Amino acid sequence: MDEHPNAALARSGYEAMATGDVATFAALLDDDVLWHESTPGFERDYRGRDEVLAMFGQLMGESGVQMTRLEVHDILADDDHTVVLLEVTATRGERTATLRYADVYHVRDAKVVEHWHLAVDPKANEEFFAD
Repeated sequence: MDEHPNAALARSGYEAMATGDVATFAALLDDDVLWHESTPGFERDYRGRDEVLAMFGQLMGESGVQMTRLEVHDILADDDHTVVLLEVTATRGERTATLRYADVYHVRDAKVVEHWHLAVDPKANEEFFAD
């Protein structure tokens, strides 16, 4: 069976993130995307592609986080929504953690219009990002 187009869209976004391909990732976002971020220190709503990209720049730059592995476990998709179950291994200073997430997307016309980032273990996420 062929992969749902929204699953393929999500998969290409995570491949772009894993390789640092910002242009491909940015092209998947609607101009007015609403991004609900829960990463400690960055938790708030971001409106628009530019705000979302700036947040990722700060997350990967200013916070010192280096993603060493991103593994998509599964993607569930229909015509309106996509859910990505993933595992990320990252380092920050002397800390290394493997964290699991569920990312939920609302997709319209092959663009991400809304996103929710949900940590499976919020406490582990908070400990990793604590100063």
